[in-house]
Amino acid sequence: MPSAQQIEFEEPLGVEAEQRQAELQLLLRAVRGSKINSFNSLYGGGRVLFAEGEPARGVYILRSGLATVSISSSEGRVVMLRLAQPGDVLGVNSVLRGSAYDTTVKTLEPCRIEFISRAELIEVVKQNRSGAEVIVSLLSRELTELTERAKSLLLPQTVRGRLARLLLNLSNHNGSGASHTSTLDRRFTHEEIAQMICSSRETVTRLLATLRKQSVIQFTADSIVINDRSALEKIALT
Repeated sequence: MPSAQQIEFEEPLGVEAEQRQAELQLLLRAVRGSKINSFNSLYGGGRVLFAEGEPARGVYILRSGLATVSISSSEGRVVMLRLAQPGDVLGVNSVLRGSAYDTTVKTLEPCRIEFISRAELIEVVKQNRSGAEVIVSLLSRELTELTERAKSLLLPQTVRGRLARLLLNLSNHNGSGASHTSTLDRRFTHEEIAQMICSSRETVTRLLATLRKQSVIQFTADSIVINDRSALEKIALT
């Protein structure tokens, strides 16, 4: 059960994608139809929802806000797998397997979270066909996203290429994907960016400075502006 203060909410879900919203509504309907209790909580930024290696006690539904999903090596090296968005159901695979969580999820900003315990989720899967179908769909989406993330890490041969692809992907999340110039919030530290592209903080700092000198990007106090998207797309292929 979450340790954060439990607060009930009635306002609409902060989910933009229609498919995510439809899946989430079906899952919540199945949970409530089975008379199972879920817990709605507000977490501040920088809170760990669950950590890699902890027993999988249940799933966390991200109703608003953003969170990072990461893994770490025995030497302490961290790789950020993806950015969880509103509508994501986190920890499903581990809960269904009855194993420890295989990732660490940390809130990036204030998040509204709904928690469903493992026992209750298993009950939904057993008793409610639509709930089981939603779980299968969620697992399929999670696998697809992880495959795409693996491509973004493995296909570019250079760290420079991986950084360029990450900046393009983050600009897509901001809804400015097709424009020549796009802006993304500077919400990540250089260390966190390094974790996303399997590199070091020093390398990220140097590469960003080079891209700025080449006028491919520019910095403001709270954002990174992509000045030349076509140039960044070419770099992403290297």
